[in-house]
Amino acid sequence: MPAVKIKRLKDGVYSDPKTGWSAYPFVYGAGMSKADIRGVHVVAIYPGQVRGNHYHDTTNETIFLFSGKGEFYWEEDGALRRHELKNPSIITIPAGIKHAFRNTGDHTVYLLAVRDGEFDSKSPDIVRCKLVEP
Repeated sequence: MPAVKIKRLKDGVYSDPKTGWSAYPFVYGAGMSKADIRGVHVVAIYPGQVRGNHYHDTTNETIFLFSGKGEFYWEEDGALRRHELKNPSIITIPAGIKHAFRNTGDHTVYLLAVRDGEFDSKSPDIVRCKLVEP
């Protein structure tokens, strides 16, 4: 089974200390070229809260953390793994990998996520599981 990949973004992030920054996370960070735009979603996670606790049967997911910090959890080869993240970071999650994110900061975390393959709102390919306690 392919492994989860976590990467701090450097390439494709343009920063100006006066005005802010911009990024092309799915091009430079994840190398995605065939994502279905209907599967793109923005997630806000309040301080101390957990989102996720699910996996996707058939689609791979790529998450761009663009504001905040936290802990990303996933199950791989039967073991629970944890990685501390801060922005800007990119996470590539293969289908079948249970995952969750906990906001460990004092401010709301914002993520932009996209899954490959065709998105079907009647069957969104989200399987709930218990990975991390809220």
